[in-house]
Formats: sequence, structure tokens, C-alpha cells
Amino acid sequence: MLLTHSFALRRLCRPHPLAVASTAALLCLAGAARAEVVAAAPLPAVTVTATLTEQDARTAPASVTVITAQDLAERNAADLLDAVRGAPGITLSARQVGGRKTLALRGLEGKHTLTLIDGRRISASDDVIGHSDYQYGWLPISAIERVEIIRGPMSALYGSEALGGVVNIISKKPKDRWIGSVGITGSHAVGSDGASEAGTSIFAAGPLTDRLRMSVNAEYAHRDAVPEKEDPRYSEIEGRKPRSLGLNAEFDLAPGHVLEAGVTDGKEQRFYDDVSGAKPYFNRYDLDRRQTHVGWRGEVGGWKTQLRAYRSEFSVRNSRTNGVAPTRPQDMTDDVVDGHASTRFGSHQFTVGGEWRNEELVNAGLTTGSDDVTHKALFVQDEFALGKNLIATLGLRADHHGIFGSELSPRAYLVWEAGSALVVKSGFGHAFKAPTLKQISPNYVGAEGPHTFMGNADIKPETSNSFEIGADWQVSPAWSLRATAFHTEVKDLITYRLLQQVGPRRIYQYDNVDAARIQGLEAGFTWAITPQLAWNTGATLLRTRDKTTGKRLSDRPSTSVASHLAWRVAGWDARLGLQYTGSQDSSGYRLPAYTLWNASVGRAWKLNATQSLNLRAGLENMGDVRLAEKSPNFGYAEQGRRVFVTARLDF
Repeated sequence: MLLTHSFALRRLCRPHPLAVASTAALLCLAGAARAEVVAAAPLPAVTVTATLTEQDARTAPASVTVITAQDLAERNAADLLDAVRGAPGITLSARQVGGRKTLALRGLEGKHTLTLIDGRRISASDDVIGHSDYQYGWLPISAIERVEIIRGPMSALYGSEALGGVVNIISKKPKDRWIGSVGITGSHAVGSDGASEAGTSIFAAGPLTDRLRMSVNAEYAHRDAVPEKEDPRYSEIEGRKPRSLGLNAEFDLAPGHVLEAGVTDGKEQRFYDDVSGAKPYFNRYDLDRRQTHVGWRGEVGGWKTQLRAYRSEFSVRNSRTNGVAPTRPQDMTDDVVDGHASTRFGSHQFTVGGEWRNEELVNAGLTTGSDDVTHKALFVQDEFALGKNLIATLGLRADHHGIFGSELSPRAYLVWEAGSALVVKSGFGHAFKAPTLKQISPNYVGAEGPHTFMGNADIKPETSNSFEIGADWQVSPAWSLRATAFHTEVKDLITYRLLQQVGPRRIYQYDNVDAARIQGLEAGFTWAITPQLAWNTGATLLRTRDKTTGKRLSDRPSTSVASHLAWRVAGWDARLGLQYTGSQDSSGYRLPAYTLWNASVGRAWKLNATQSLNLRAGLENMGDVRLAEKSPNFGYAEQGRRVFVTARLDF
């Protein structure tokens, strides 16, 4: 723990979403559960993302949600987007192609959410490559220990992109003994719009010598494309074929000093049927993702220190049949060197760090074929006690961008432990998002489609100022309530303005045009109805306004609710859940609300002292909801009703 004082670790009631379940079903399940053996209490959730050091998620200076490996298994998550769906503050945004969708955090688009792997940036492809959702497949689910979601501005620590918050994927680390798992999964469509899918995964980690440890993971999956019911020449949901391999190692240089290195390599095919004019064709995208890293962590003179260097690479290639021209190849590379050190001075926990990053884009739309920009940053953070139960966190980061110049990102946060059961949090933060190289490079001219888009060297970063206040109240050992209200002002949002029109072709230039106001409430509860039966609920209410037009922002549902009942006893567990997405505006159309119901049952067998077998079966989208039948203006699709089965051997 970073701060001891009276902030002792407690049981964290993990914020999972709400369901409206019938009273009869609750009473029936509760009666069955009372006769069973009491389940073990979960360990408190921890976060390293909020302050760069490990803290209890409940009392950390941020709004935090932690999704564990067990949660991922119960949700049958296929990628990061599946993993975080239903978490407080998260909604979906349409990408208009192949059923694709991205996450939005507190009403801010996916491009305003920073995604990390063990604190390392990945290439921010979804803001550079049109209609893409490629940021969610960098690490296979089998290699994930937990996912930490920080809601609210975090540029004071992490710099660009962290307006809505940060999603940090924490990978499984090598242990002092060998552990591992082998898993298989399969699903079959039993509805109008579902895809059959199958996959397998392997993970193993352990010591090679007294000082050297390693881990390895591999995954392969295949999902069919889903044809559009009204016109089978189109695919309503694209097919996928991801495969990945990862290798990581840790070496003890000396007591308290560890050298770590690793590589994650992934390849994925996306494919769907489409029509150009009257000409049907098969459309395929080949994606390559790779991240290599080396780092050192240790303690020097009372300073806990970390220094890393890593490279993230992403490329996409398109091919199309029947003589249809493909889109341009694109390559993105981020080279990063970063580090930080933390120590205690009296009652102050002091952290200082820096980052150097070179971002490169290779794209034929750039007049020189490629362009790059260098980011440099220094940051400082101080955590200190203002009283017995009141902790303040102050942070400031200075970023310098090679084209637009400098940006300062301050943050201030208070955590008050009002009593053993009540924690109150409040904070302010400034955040920014640097323009992409397409947007800011004067060398960029994009003219693939019917219109031309030009870069603008005078463009400024998008910025936000946000305030939040919230509380977590452990009403009783069986009840907890939580709520957070937030207010965000966003300005200098980047869009494009018309420069001229030559015949039918319009020529646009990227520019800072829009401003927005986003207000919201995240609320939820956890109720242990019996020691074996728990009900988790979370809801997000959003009120948004485009300050230029006065209208609501597109693709932001006013209400989102997620909930599940979980029953565990004697190796068995059952889960019934729903995800409700309220009505929303999208490109001038009003989209109706919809609800997805899911159910599953699992069984775990202890084979011996070190081995266990886990089986799970379930039904997704029980009501077989098809968005295209609710409105043709939905820019994404949901999988139809599917039955799934998973098996995992842990050793």
C-alpha cells in the first residue's frame, strides 16, 4: 500500500452492473442457496494505474473498476471490448462497417480513452484508421490477470488521449512455481444473427532457474461472418481470425532489482462481403500487431524506480476481389522510453517521472510517404495527509509536442474516509489529446473517397476540464452503495471544415471546431442476498450537449444499465445478467433502446493438489435481439442468440 494511515485494505464490492430480475426468481434462488456452504470472501481489488503504485481500489484517488480473470471467464469475453462492457461509465460507439463498435468512457469517444498493457501505450490506431476497432485485440484474454478502468481525466500521469480515462490491461506474470492453463471454447448460432466461433488458448509461467522466470501465451480463434438477412451480398457482422503469441521473462539482477523483457506478436484477419456500385466483392483486412519491451525496476537509496523502453507497431493491409480497388496500406510505430521513481519524504509520497515518445505514420496520403513527431514529458505527483482520514493527491505533467507545442495537465484529488464504512472522493483534472499525424501534418492529403481531407499544422490539441464527486458506502456486510457525479467541459474538438468545392469533390481541412458539455451519474449497488447469492448493479446516466449546435452528442445513450445475479456453491456457479442500452441520437436519427439477456452455468473440479478443470456453458442474447430490425440506422450490430461452451484445465 502506498499510504497506510487508516486506509487499511477492506473487502471491495466490485462494481458490476444492475439487472431488473423478478422477485419470484430472487426468492427461489435465495432459498436454494441458504442450504449450501458459505463461499469464501473475495480479496480486495487493487489498482496500480491510479497513482503508479499499488493501492486499494476502493480508497485510491480515482474512480476505479477492476475486472478480474474470473470475471472474464464468466463473461466469455473474446477481446478487451467484451471484457469491459457493462462496467460503469462505458457505452458503445458505432464504426459503421462490419458491425464494428468501440467503447466510449463517460461520454467521450474511444479515441479519448488511453489503452495500456502493463502501463505501456499501444498504437492508437482507431483514431487514425477510419471505421476501425483494432485496439481491442493486442493481448489474448488467456494472458490477462485483470483489467483496470480509471474513469476521468488522467493526463497528469499519462499525457495524451486520457480525457475519458485509462484502460490498463495487467498481464499474468511469472511465478516462483510453474502454473498454466489450456483452454478451448466454441459457440454456435441458434438465432437469426449469430456467428459460429471456436478457439483455443495456452498459458504457462514459471521459473527456469533461481533467478530467471518466464511466461508464454498463445491463442487462435475463428469466427464466421454473418450475412445480412435482407441482402446476403452484404455481411452484417464481419468474420475474424486472430492468432497471437507472447513471451515474457524476468531476471533478478540482484536482490530488489529485476530486469524484464518480452514480445507480443499478433496477426488477425477481418473479412466481410460488400458491394461497390452493383459489383459484389469480398473485403479482407490483414492486421499485424507487435509490442516489444525491456525494462528494469528496483530500489535505489529509498527510491522505488522503474525504467523502460518499448516499441509498438501496427500495420493494416486491405485486399478486395472482383477488381475493386483496396484502401491504402498504413503503418504506425511508437518508440517510447519512460520511467518514474517514488519515495517518501515525511508524510509525503512523492513520484516523479518522464516520457520520450516518437510517433511515426507511413501512409501514401502523406506527400513524403511518411511523417513523424516527437513527444516529451515530465510529471510530478505528491500524495499527503491533510488529516487523520483525509488524503490529498496533487499532480502536474508538462508535455511538449514537436508540432503544436506544449500542454500542462494539472490534477487534484481528495479521498476522505468518513468512517469504517464510508469513503468519499472528489477531484478535478485537466486532460488533452494530441492531434493525429493525419490531422496535424501539413503533408497529409487524403483523397481516396469522393472527398479530400487535408492536414493542418496550426491545429491545437483537444482539451477537457472535469470535476467529479462520489461516495462508496458499505451499508452492512451484505450491502454496499456507490455513486459518482461528474461534469466535463471539452473544447477544441477536432473535426473538419469545408475549404472549397471543385465539381462534385469537396475539399476539407481538419480544424478545431466543436465544444461539448458532458454531465453524468454513475450509480450502483452490491447485495449479498445470501452468502451464496449476490446481485450486482450499475447504471450510467448521461446528459450531453454540443455547444456549437445545442443538440445532444451522437451515439451517447442517455441511460445504460448492467446487472447480474451470481450464485456460487460447492464448485458450481450460475450467472444471469442483462445489459440495457437506452435510446440515443445518431447522425440525426433517434435510435430505440434495447436489452441483451445472458445466462451461463459453470462447474469446477479439483483434480489434485495443483490441477483443476473448469467447464462453462451459456446462452448469449437470449432474446435474439437484432438491431437492424429495431432501426436501420444503428451503425453497429450485436451477435444474435448463441450457445457457448468453454473448458479450461488449470495446472
